[in-house]
Amino acid sequence: MIQLVTSLAQEGRKFARKVLFYQCLVAILLALIFSVFIGKYTGISALYGGLICVVPGKVFAFLAFRYAGASQNQLVVRSFNKGSKLKFLITIVMFAVIFRWPNLQPLPLFISYFVTLMVQWPIIIFLSRADR
Repeated sequence: MIQLVTSLAQEGRKFARKVLFYQCLVAILLALIFSVFIGKYTGISALYGGLICVVPGKVFAFLAFRYAGASQNQLVVRSFNKGSKLKFLITIVMFAVIFRWPNLQPLPLFISYFVTLMVQWPIIIFLSRADR
């Protein structure tokens, strides 16, 4: 039973790692595109937008897949709730900190954040189908 619980948590972590990896690739690609076609500060702003999405996602994934199994149901729920609250708080703090940067370009930041955030759904679908 303990082996199954550990296996479930490990599978969840492995899947989350893959999703976060692809989100990082998308964020870096967007930053490069903005840098090449518009300018250095635009690219940096886009990179910050991607990081605002990926870093809290990493924290959430760590906490959400900390426990698994029916015997630890209360711990799973608490950890998931704690992870989602912390993710939201970290996202707000990161936006507040990054908006203090004097050369910030808001539009590329928000575009990169939004695209990096939304790309998780096609990635999840693709990875789910690839695992079959």
